[in-house]
Amino acid sequence: MASIETAVRAMLTSATGGDIAALPDARITHGFRLQETTLPAITFEVERTEYITISATPLQMANVELRVIAETTTGALAFEDDIKGAVRVGTFDTIPFKAVDFSGRQVEPPSVADGDEAEPAQLVCYFTIYY
Repeated sequence: MASIETAVRAMLTSATGGDIAALPDARITHGFRLQETTLPAITFEVERTEYITISATPLQMANVELRVIAETTTGALAFEDDIKGAVRVGTFDTIPFKAVDFSGRQVEPPSVADGDEAEPAQLVCYFTIYY
């Protein structure tokens, strides 16, 4: 059965052109990234869903946080325009996205973690889907 999570993943994996289209499907995941996954990778979470109209066919909305994880800040930022293009209206996994609002982004630079490990850079994008 289709869910908003499977529909968002279908939207992202069906993007054409740019760096996002070059990513293998296995590197676009819901909620997690395996530590040994080659970078760059994309993870996303549907933070909240909400009914915004009540009728025979109610309109719903979902707030989504998407993270592009890359070795460098520049590598993560290279995806920004591609993400804006990939986040779009259409029908994905049988769910019609009637409108999509890209509301902003922030960049988290790479940092040193425990020991000698380095945390990768992340481009965090926020958008709302109306479906």
